[in-house]
Amino acid sequence: MKVTLNIKLVNSKFNQAYADKDNEGEETEDNIKYLWEDEFDIKGNVKNFKVINNTTYLLKGLYPNDDEFCFEIPNMTVLECTMDDDSVTLLPFSKKAISKTDKVDSKDGLYFNINLKSIYEIVNPMLGVYIIKEDYPKELLDDVSDEEE
Repeated sequence: MKVTLNIKLVNSKFNQAYADKDNEGEETEDNIKYLWEDEFDIKGNVKNFKVINNTTYLLKGLYPNDDEFCFEIPNMTVLECTMDDDSVTLLPFSKKAISKTDKVDSKDGLYFNINLKSIYEIVNPMLGVYIIKEDYPKELLDDVSDEEE
């Protein structure tokens, strides 16, 4: 099946009452509902989609000097996509940053929507990884900051 993810960072300062009163419920330039949005399809055919709550995620990769790293990130919600070839794609989210999720099955596939809270600074080192800054490995923050500049 085709799986599409939609991730939105909800503006904690958005005022729905103001939007309802002055703009027919819609956001305005000075009352923005979402600060950013990512939407992407999981590449390949997903045969099993599972949400794993309250788990630890292993963040693995390479430092700029090609040394390997592996950090345990606690209190995560991980979306697990098992592909046709039995490979597994993991998409981690800090559990306390999630304000709402919504799973929609349709004839076109599965849509999974995630709203994140803007009260937390989110580190997004690559597509599909959303970890709050306070839980992100300090050793890697300089590398992420360099990439964003």
